Amino acid sequence: MPNKHSVQDQRSQEMQAKICNATVACLDQLGYAETTFAMVQAKAGISRGAITHHFPTKQALVAATAMRLLGNAQSPLWPQDRSPQPVYELIMHAWTTVVNSAGGRAIVEILVACRTDEELFEMLEQSLRDWDKSNLSLISGRYTSVTGDQADTELLWSITRNFLRGLLLHEKFVSSPEYLTHMMDRFARIMESQLLVLPEHNVEEVE
Repeated sequence: MPNKHSVQDQRSQEMQAKICNATVACLDQLGYAETTFAMVQAKAGISRGAITHHFPTKQALVAATAMRLLGNAQSPLWPQDRSPQPVYELIMHAWTTVVNSAGGRAIVEILVACRTDEELFEMLEQSLRDWDKSNLSLISGRYTSVTGDQADTELLWSITRNFLRGLLLHEKFVSSPEYLTHMMDRFARIMESQLLVLPEHNVEEVE
């Protein structure tokens, strides 16, 4: 039979997840400036006190939401039970399932906010640097640049991530959805010529 503390911990985690999910929706639909406790409260259908009990400030709430999103973002791209996707498929998959999603758009809102919200930046700076290091380690463990240089591999993936995030900001100004798709296809083809699956992860060679 679960003890009192474990039940309370579970309820606390469930409430935090509910609040963060509502925050994602607000960031995606309203943007950072309009994501307030009142908006999150309305979206989650809970009291303001329930929010401030877990997150005393807006910055604390957004920072916790950011780290939850970034942790979830890696799972679809680096499944442990599958061989790495070909580079073109990896990039297109990253765009459609991670970046161009409610969570991906929320992350971009948070990153843009970090430029001017000093308190939010200070809360997230080290965690974002650590996440970036972890993400680049994952790519260099499965892919390599055509030069075979790890630093170049990590640079190419950083360029890819920044291009995809930037494309979200540019999306409203693109003439048509078809043109956006064409941009993504062209970019993925360029990166396909620069990044390769590491030989030990190449399914054809293993077979």
